[in-house]
Amino acid sequence: MKPKTIILILLIVLLISSSMTHSIARIFDKIIAYVNDDVITKRRLDMLVKQYAFELQQIHRYTESEALKEAEKQRAELLDRRIRQMLLLEAALTLKIQVTDAEIEEYIQNFKTKLQIPTDDEFKKLLNRDGLTVVAYRERIQRDLMTEKLVMGRILPRLQVRDSDIQKFFEENRDELPTKADRVSLSHIFIAFKPTAEDRRAAADAVNQALEEIRSDKTQFEAVARRIASKHNLNAQAGALVETTPSEVLSLPDAFLTVLAKLKTGEISEPIEVPDGIHVLRVEARTDEKISFRHLIVPFLFSEKALQAAREKADAISAKLETGEDFITVAKEHSDDLETRDKGGDLGTHILTALNPKIRETVESLDIGKYSEPVETGSGFYIYKVDERKTPELTQQEKQQIIGILRQQLFEKEWTAYTDSLLENAYIKIQPDAVPAMPTADSKDN
Repeated sequence: MKPKTIILILLIVLLISSSMTHSIARIFDKIIAYVNDDVITKRRLDMLVKQYAFELQQIHRYTESEALKEAEKQRAELLDRRIRQMLLLEAALTLKIQVTDAEIEEYIQNFKTKLQIPTDDEFKKLLNRDGLTVVAYRERIQRDLMTEKLVMGRILPRLQVRDSDIQKFFEENRDELPTKADRVSLSHIFIAFKPTAEDRRAAADAVNQALEEIRSDKTQFEAVARRIASKHNLNAQAGALVETTPSEVLSLPDAFLTVLAKLKTGEISEPIEVPDGIHVLRVEARTDEKISFRHLIVPFLFSEKALQAAREKADAISAKLETGEDFITVAKEHSDDLETRDKGGDLGTHILTALNPKIRETVESLDIGKYSEPVETGSGFYIYKVDERKTPELTQQEKQQIIGILRQQLFEKEWTAYTDSLLENAYIKIQPDAVPAMPTADSKDN
């Protein structure tokens, strides 16, 4: 049971229980714990377990079997809570804390609303079913409210939440507040892996072999594309039919546009080399409104020589930045990203949590105006720079929600500390078999 759930019932001793007096309970019930001059019986703890199971069903939508199983797991904790509640009641009685009839009536009405009990007759039937009268129930609520007043009087003044506490909670839990993630303006310099002559020949040989197979049976285009993609762990959609409008085609690389503009239905292109590998296109259908095509790619398998060349270039660019050269100028001169190079590597503004995890990890700790070490990816090295960072402010409603959470946490801490002090000055004796041992995984196997 989560601590927050336990707190919801910490001031409810037992809303529906037997009307037996303590003397009768001591005769017929097994006593499992002594608390100063009072006792806790097994039947009382059983009822607490059932009450908690009932709440799990009604409030948290557990099934009956799930609720009972979960409640049984918390039997020891429920016993501990019951002991603490009894000590709180004893302290409230000692301090002669007063509760009015109006307060009792308001509590009962709230209880009936919570459990959706429509009439007084239904309420009485519910009480009578478990042997409890309205008078006995009101007496129990009176004790509960006395305890609540004691707790609120002792603990409530200590539940102070400072602005720094709110900000700390926000920072630590920002990932759970996606609308409050930082927005960062980024620039980058991209140093691409460039294939050597040997790398190009290997890819060209593979493409020519694929084309030979396709040209002998054009229906095999998709199957060949998928086989190549599988071999290189590429997109599983390779070879699938792509349907696009003439306007959407404009978003494709220029090399593809030139080829698609010339290909007729059923024709297969010659190999098209782009930075990531060699592509082949086949047009399946074309009209004035739509172009349908398939494509395959044989990626470059960069040799160690190609990787080392990119690594050395990335280190050289990083060294230029270290000496104070302007990032925008260096990006325009050396970046291999054709889309951003002329803009000095400007990538625009992004929500931090929406970035690729590796990019986010790199830029998250960068201060404004600072740049990263070269970051290696499958296509080359990236150097990132944070140009601007904006943190959305919390709304008043969000602040109140955080205050509520922090006050709840403080309440749990203070309640435990206060009842710990009562335990230190109380006589508590719990029978060894008060809580049956839960079966372990090993015992279940045996």
